[in-house]
Amino acid sequence: MDLFLFISVIVGMTFIFLYFVMNFDLKKKKLEVEEKKLELEKRRLEIDQESKEQGEEKL
Repeated sequence: MDLFLFISVIVGMTFIFLYFVMNFDLKKKKLEVEEKKLELEKRRLEIDQESKEQGEEKL
């Protein structure tokens, strides 16, 4: 009975550890995605400004 309890505790602690690791990794991935979105938005704004400047030069 003691061996079963010991194994159950170890398995439970392993699942808890994996939950926190996966949760941390998910937050990290979300931050990376947000940074990429911001970078793409900046690039899009720069391209829009360049196209407007080129449009004004043609006039």
